[in-house]
Amino acid sequence: MNSPSPPSGQGRMSGGQVAALVLAILLLLPGGCFVFFGIVFLHGLGDPGQAKYFDPSFLLIGLGILAVAALLFWVAFQRRRGLPAANGGPPQAPPDDPAP
Repeated sequence: MNSPSPPSGQGRMSGGQVAALVLAILLLLPGGCFVFFGIVFLHGLGDPGQAKYFDPSFLLIGLGILAVAALLFWVAFQRRRGLPAANGGPPQAPPDDPAP
């Protein structure tokens, strides 16, 4: 069975949006692991003598990776400008551009 197609101009993603979405999903695992182990290493692995070796590098790397993933999710779910209207009319101008 074929799935019903969405109305014209709705629900379609460009190739760049799909690529951004796939890359963002792939970055969630390493980013989450870096944040998890960054928090664990931040507390010194349970050894009180090791707590003086405060190293936030794993945590910062993980937060950076998750920030890139968030940016890619934002790019993936942005509406494309210049798509035809749902009723098949001409493309609408962005709201910040003056109409001719």
